[in-house]
Amino acid sequence: MGRVLLNAFILFHVVSIVCWSLPTQPGIVRAYNRLVKPYMLGSGLWQGWNMFAPDPLAIDIDVDAQLVFRDGSRKTWVFPRMEEMGYWERYRKERYRKWRERVRLDAFAVVWPDTARYIARLHQSPENPVVTVKLTRYWTAIPAPSGDWLPSRTPRVAMTDRHEFFSYRVEPGDPP
Repeated sequence: MGRVLLNAFILFHVVSIVCWSLPTQPGIVRAYNRLVKPYMLGSGLWQGWNMFAPDPLAIDIDVDAQLVFRDGSRKTWVFPRMEEMGYWERYRKERYRKWRERVRLDAFAVVWPDTARYIARLHQSPENPVVTVKLTRYWTAIPAPSGDWLPSRTPRVAMTDRHEFFSYRVEPGDPP
């Protein structure tokens, strides 16, 4: 019985990942994906292929948090950037890239309070606690490549657009 359940579990995973990853989804596959969506998102098994084609993201994005402490001092915490990490660290922290990409979107507003509390905990000190966390997204358009060769990698460009999208007042009862 255990072997049958294990094989069914493996088959469920394979079918779910294949159906989720299909670029063009017939009606039955879309229906199946709606059923397994909570599981795929919750387990982190989902895949997004929009970085490849037919319409890859054409903006450079960034997110940071401005922290205000009880004494009025301020600090900026920048979400981890994969391009600034070495290979080993990047391998271990790849999920931070997805977190940064997603947390900026209004569709993921449900995670904003937890994100703010997490950042506050990173900087918490009994002598001077964090009282406010403000999340800000930045973005700028990426120009389309032109000519026969792609340009060489350039240093980070200044973001042209900015929007403070969430402000959180840290409560005394928030988890430490």
